[in-house]
Amino acid sequence: MRQKGFATLEVILMVMIIGILASIAVPRFTSVTTAANTAKIQSDLATIDTAISIYYMEHGSYPTTLNQMSEYLQGVDSSNTTLKPPSGKCYLNGGTTAAAVPATEYTIQAESGNNPARAICGTGNTADKFYIPKKT
Repeated sequence: MRQKGFATLEVILMVMIIGILASIAVPRFTSVTTAANTAKIQSDLATIDTAISIYYMEHGSYPTTLNQMSEYLQGVDSSNTTLKPPSGKCYLNGGTTAAAVPATEYTIQAESGNNPARAICGTGNTADKFYIPKKT
């Protein structure tokens, strides 16, 4: 008699193998997503810092909001700021553990003393505060 399907034991073993493989793969994908979120925040903050410098060169003063720089930033218009950080987790302050993204929008930290205005995400988190750990 020829068998025309899988036995219950074979199906259970296959499900277990798939479960083991998934339990190995999912944490790796999670760290990749966290690294991508961190890279996006770094890139956005660097772009905003460049736009702040251009704004300063053209106007002689630093902007106080992103809306003032709508002509320098794609994705920002004068009525509504649409440039936002990703949701999820990121690497912050050189740590190797992921933390929640510290803000729902980017803002500009005003100039103080000899320090120019800078783009921030959260409370004082500039692009150099975000760090992607090296793989070992």
